Amino acid sequence: MSGALRASGDEQVREALELALGEVRGEPVALAELSRRHFAYETSFAIDSLDVELASGERLALLVKDVGPAGLSAEAAAAKPADTLNPEREISVYRDLLEPAGLSTPRFYGAAVEPELERRWLFLERIEGEVLTDVGELDAWCEAATWAARLDAGVPSARQPEAASPLLRRDAAWHGRRLDAAIHNSSPPLGERLRERRACLLERFTALPIAFVHGELYPANVLVERGGGKGTRIAPVDWELAGIGPFALDLAALVSGWSGKDRLAMIRAFQGALPTSLGFTLSDVIEATGLCELSLTLQWIGWSPGWVPPQPQRRDWGTDAVRLLDEVGL
Repeated sequence: MSGALRASGDEQVREALELALGEVRGEPVALAELSRRHFAYETSFAIDSLDVELASGERLALLVKDVGPAGLSAEAAAAKPADTLNPEREISVYRDLLEPAGLSTPRFYGAAVEPELERRWLFLERIEGEVLTDVGELDAWCEAATWAARLDAGVPSARQPEAASPLLRRDAAWHGRRLDAAIHNSSPPLGERLRERRACLLERFTALPIAFVHGELYPANVLVERGGGKGTRIAPVDWELAGIGPFALDLAALVSGWSGKDRLAMIRAFQGALPTSLGFTLSDVIEATGLCELSLTLQWIGWSPGWVPPQPQRRDWGTDAVRLLDEVGL
């Protein structure tokens, strides 16, 4: 784990949070109490859990995530391609896209920047829910698929020019870099097969309709909050790779590893929640999901050979790539 948050004192976090809350609320905010502890589900970036009481008496349950260079773990820094690392991206997505849209994602409580320390502190609502990976009921998975289908329409501002700068653009150049890295890191016969089919793969990836996507909507990045008389809340987290890309990319991450009728049920839920004006049939979505799952698989292969994904996302990517190539007719 990164030592960025551990190395910073509670007083630094307190000052950063007061500044962040003050900017969001438009008036000075003072903290009366702050309790801080390590957050158990930390992945690439350092995350702490905060229990806060404001001078006004208001209590907040928050997370603070250091999305700056100092907060990135050494393992992730060595593996993640440079074109995926932008410390402003996740802050911008929460502040400028998700929060104004009023989605069920964690509420944005502000951000504080300390350039000289390479810190970008992001303050978010701490949701006391289950990780989708640990949820057995298929209905919750289908609700997550429905949520993914509605994301693009729910955040129309993501397509505006002013939102484009920090967002990842999964265009031909992006797919080309991922393909070339996968070819480089693959042994024969997979490497040769990818090299021979590179042009066709690139053509099919870039022909897919695009949408605003989370980018890594694996079940480990989806919180499910139930109870309280408000139904089920689907709350995707970790928007580090958010951007514009193939419309079925998030569905592909969600259903990766599933097969048979349960996988089909999630795909049906996704297809049924898409705007009817798009005219996507179930067959269209099934085909796109297979291509997007292949794209994600090649992305993992192309990352540093020494990079080991979090346990819920760990797979035999080479075997998966061969199977998916067969399934999409390549």
